[in-house]
Amino acid sequence: MLKRIFFSLFLGMVLTLPSLDAMAKTKQIYMVVWRGCEDACRGFKEYFSERGLDVEITVRDANRDKDVLADFVTEAMEIKPDLVVTWGTSTSRGMIGPYDTETPEKFLSGIPSLFMIVADPVGAKLIREYSSSGREFVTGTHNRVPEDVQIRAIQTYLKADRIGLAYNNDELNSVLNAQKLQKLADELGFELVAKAVSVDENGQPDKQSLVTMVDEFKKEKVDIIYVGSSSFITSNRDIFTQEALDARIPVAAGSEIFVRNSHALLAVANRYYNIGQLAGLQAEQVIFKGKKPIDVEVRSLSRYSFIINMDTARKLEKFPPIQLLRFADLVNK
Repeated sequence: MLKRIFFSLFLGMVLTLPSLDAMAKTKQIYMVVWRGCEDACRGFKEYFSERGLDVEITVRDANRDKDVLADFVTEAMEIKPDLVVTWGTSTSRGMIGPYDTETPEKFLSGIPSLFMIVADPVGAKLIREYSSSGREFVTGTHNRVPEDVQIRAIQTYLKADRIGLAYNNDELNSVLNAQKLQKLADELGFELVAKAVSVDENGQPDKQSLVTMVDEFKKEKVDIIYVGSSSFITSNRDIFTQEALDARIPVAAGSEIFVRNSHALLAVANRYYNIGQLAGLQAEQVIFKGKKPIDVEVRSLSRYSFIINMDTARKLEKFPPIQLLRFADLVNK
């Protein structure tokens, strides 16, 4: 009788355990990026390869076109991957949608989703709060170093009583960033000169307007130009930062790429590669450890980098104070 009981218990356990095939199944990740697979995308991919985790990552590039996102939603819903990863505010809004949407049928449904490189996911209505997204299938990372931290850090480098802000009205993250800077102007005692990217005859952001914008900033005698969140300006950073350099106006940015791969003077930023690694950690909790996305805290990196382009510093003759040299990340030395 006792043997029968033990056998029944053992058989029940075996029947409820996942099969070896299911445990060994390659996890499918569907990733949508906004402007190619850059550092965050690479960091995410390498998180899994470095740990020998069995995943297959399908990458779709929106190439800065919001109109293709609906097709990606359809494809993801047909494939039903173990996880969808979205890069950037525009992509995440277009795939995951805001929590208060009146048209939920346009967005992902019932598939775990993880966003990354989103500056303000609460403001973008992707989540309700950082401790918990408030959405069963959604979690993610936010990458923006708080605006007040950035401005205070910039002011430890150079005089910045009059700050020019370049932003793009066509990007929600850029608009939210501009709104926060406007509020900070009164709190921190600086004057904000904000200018939006102009559009062409087709209603698209006009990169030539970036040249005009720098000329206007020069006429208004700003001490520094700040670029917070804008994929458009980031994509055209060489035109913008070279024009500013020629006008002898330093550029500060919330993204390292402006300094490492262009002519901005400084950035107070989280490294995109590290954000990708953090997103990989969160993805592992969902697809390998069985956590629900709503139970995975929306996180950001605990440390940020102060990055200085020394070649630009020499050309502008604006060298960093000695105290910054002790911990700043210097490029183009």
